[in-house]
Amino acid sequence: MDEMKGHHQAEIEELKLESADLAAKVEDLQATKVWLLSEGVRLLAKNIHSGLQNGYVHALKKKTPYAEVHLLNRNAEAELNTAIACFDSLTFPVVNDLPKLINEPLSKIKDALSFVGGESSKE
Repeated sequence: MDEMKGHHQAEIEELKLESADLAAKVEDLQATKVWLLSEGVRLLAKNIHSGLQNGYVHALKKKTPYAEVHLLNRNAEAELNTAIACFDSLTFPVVNDLPKLINEPLSKIKDALSFVGGESSKE
């Protein structure tokens, strides 16, 4: 009888350890989700914005003489400067909306990230 009680106690202790391990993993996943939906998305948007802006600036610096460019849009430089200025004020509304979905299931997050006329997030 004592042997059986000891065996059950060992199983209970093992289950407690497994439960604590799983709880720690769930907590880590929740923290990851919070970071991705708040800081991670903002960082991604910032890097995309910066990369596009740097690309435009780089394109402006690589000038080719007009005589060498067939079918050149003579307004291209002005249009490019306007585009660069637009990037300075560019915002991504979804970046502000995603942190509100921290406690929502993945399906709701996918819905928030789907675009009108885009591919459905339904599985």
